[in-house]
Amino acid sequence: MDEKEQQAELIKLEDTLQQINRQLDSTAIDCNDSRVELHKNLTDYWENLSGNTSDEAQLIEVVTRQKNISAVIHQKHFQLQKMASSPYFGRIDFAEEEAGVSLLSEPIYIGIASLANPDSGELIIYDWRTPIAGMFYDFERGPAFYHCPVGEIRGNITLKRQYKIIHGELKYMFDSEIKIDDDILQEILGRSVDDKMKTIVTSIQREQNRIIRDEGHRLLFVEGAAGSGKSSIALHRVAYLLYRERKTITANNIIIFSPNHIFSDYISNVLPEIGEENVLQITFYDYMMRFMTQLPIKFEERSAQLEYLFTSVPNHKLRVRQSGIRYKSSAAFETILQNYLAYLNTQAMKSYPSIEFNGKTIFSKEDWQNYYLNRFASLPPSKRLTKIRQLIQNRLQQFVTSLRQEKETEITTSSDVVNEKELKALARMAARKDLRPIFEQIERLTALPSPLKLYRRLFCDKALFHRLAHNTVIPREWPAICTQTLSQLDSGQLFYEDSFSLLYFKGILEGFPANYDMKHLVIDEAQDYTILQYKILARLFPHCSWTVLGDPAQSIHPCLQVASFKEAGQAIAVENPLILKLSRSYRSTREIQKFSTELLGGQQVLASVNRPGKLPELMHIQEPSCLTDSILHTIEGLQADGCRSIAVICKTAQEAEKIYPVLRTKTKMHLIATDDATFSRGVVVIPTYLAKGLEFDGVIIVNVDKKSYESKTDRHVLYTSCTRALHRLILCYCNEVSSLIAAIPPELYIETK
Repeated sequence: MDEKEQQAELIKLEDTLQQINRQLDSTAIDCNDSRVELHKNLTDYWENLSGNTSDEAQLIEVVTRQKNISAVIHQKHFQLQKMASSPYFGRIDFAEEEAGVSLLSEPIYIGIASLANPDSGELIIYDWRTPIAGMFYDFERGPAFYHCPVGEIRGNITLKRQYKIIHGELKYMFDSEIKIDDDILQEILGRSVDDKMKTIVTSIQREQNRIIRDEGHRLLFVEGAAGSGKSSIALHRVAYLLYRERKTITANNIIIFSPNHIFSDYISNVLPEIGEENVLQITFYDYMMRFMTQLPIKFEERSAQLEYLFTSVPNHKLRVRQSGIRYKSSAAFETILQNYLAYLNTQAMKSYPSIEFNGKTIFSKEDWQNYYLNRFASLPPSKRLTKIRQLIQNRLQQFVTSLRQEKETEITTSSDVVNEKELKALARMAARKDLRPIFEQIERLTALPSPLKLYRRLFCDKALFHRLAHNTVIPREWPAICTQTLSQLDSGQLFYEDSFSLLYFKGILEGFPANYDMKHLVIDEAQDYTILQYKILARLFPHCSWTVLGDPAQSIHPCLQVASFKEAGQAIAVENPLILKLSRSYRSTREIQKFSTELLGGQQVLASVNRPGKLPELMHIQEPSCLTDSILHTIEGLQADGCRSIAVICKTAQEAEKIYPVLRTKTKMHLIATDDATFSRGVVVIPTYLAKGLEFDGVIIVNVDKKSYESKTDRHVLYTSCTRALHRLILCYCNEVSSLIAAIPPELYIETK
């Protein structure tokens, strides 16, 4: 790139910034005008309400329209403010082919949003989500193509250039021969981490771009190792869908299921950074509780269950609980639930008696079969029974009328009552007394027992359970599991492992509160989901397309039987699902990645960005009493090396809560010990199961000894903790180091004291 071309780029940047600033001034005026107009409309609404329904509806429509207009104007102003700092990050010069002949190259500048000249309509900057901008991520110089509404457009990329512009100042630019240049990628990955997740819009890789822009599959599974960018990709995919489907989808039509509130807070800035509204981010537990609160029971949270499993001393009670978790989340137990629901749906109905009155049949056994199993079969059982109750009551009406007339005659002939109003009242009371048994029978037969009561029956009705479990494998601890479960229910509490079964059970019996407005569903950390959870979500969101992301190597639950992506696809039952694998990790240095991969026995084969760093450190602390001093000294060293975000990761919240008070007396830090906490910058003390999905410049893992990390599941827990580190990883132990670490080749780490 010669000096003349460099000067031309500087002029281009100056012209672009001038255009952005002009539009900023204009939108600032529009923002103020829209606020004034909205305030005026709201004032009119409150002052002019007269009780006239038509006028009120019109006022509401005006206010709603003005709110929408105001939101669009403010969103545009926010985008322009972002672009005023960094208007674009890439450029391709594309020569379109027509009848085999290349036309003149056209420069395409690419940024987080489109910018057009308001006078000519000419595009100055292309949104990264436009079809033509997709070539920036997918092609090197040479033949290229993109798809647009008129079809496939082919041609040649004659130039590919990248920029770093901060606060309107060009820091550097260079031409790249292949994809997003490794130099820029290394520069991005080498930065210290702030308190939030970064956007990857300037460095999207080809394999990531394919996932972000996929439009051909309603169900997309993404499997990728720690650091492969799954969460970032999911958020950029949401932004892409909001752009591509903007006529039919808004932020209100997309929902993200996050593993916990900490992670939701951690990713909350990504969509706004690329010019989109945040979508609803919620945990499965929180969404479940929206329609389980009416049940008179307290639900255990996932973190509480994990804390119990990680902290309990091995004994009979723990072994029963572990067996119960494995069984209740298994395919075998799901089969029993389905058998139970089928039994309630068909077999129980066969015992329903005819409803008779005064020797006449009002509702026969055949009627029960016909209406419950056939005519109303499309409804959930509780709604079928409600419809049948209404039907019986309608049929009974003629008998009620006839009986009242009989009672009037009896009263007239046997008493001196002559007042017609009094006569009818006495007749009505007498008829009601005679009808009470049949009314009670109807109420009893058409009122479904509560889902909780029916679910409880699985654990106390031995004959029924063994009938439902025929030809399935039952754990030998089943009697003890039943005793433990019933004891928990008697105390007014429900184990976490029972919550999915009860939720599914309740939904099938009473009907799921389906949300037909949601158009796209994202599940992050999907390796923690069971088959029943997928089936529940499929019923809750019947009109959704799905993006499901996870890493089996980070499945840290010691007992829960989670679903593979193949099993999840079968549970969701959407045609033509696609499973894609991300084969490259971008988070950790090569030294940390090699060490972490060895924790899995070297099973994972990943390409990595060849970013060098220091070897992980294995620190032997001679005396347990010196642990906190060693951690504090290590934190100081990491901060001196430029680490801005540091995590002290303990296996449990109990352990984190124990060392935090001592550590905080010497340095500023935050404790994250519960699901509902928010993410904090700087130094944090956090348990393993809440650190998933987060990343830090430096990670200190506490007590990696045989007592804490030794089982097969611990391998995944430790792997997950290690892969939170970008630049530095230190593991501490006091007694005998875990055999999981002892098995790692010694050249992959250094030992310190």
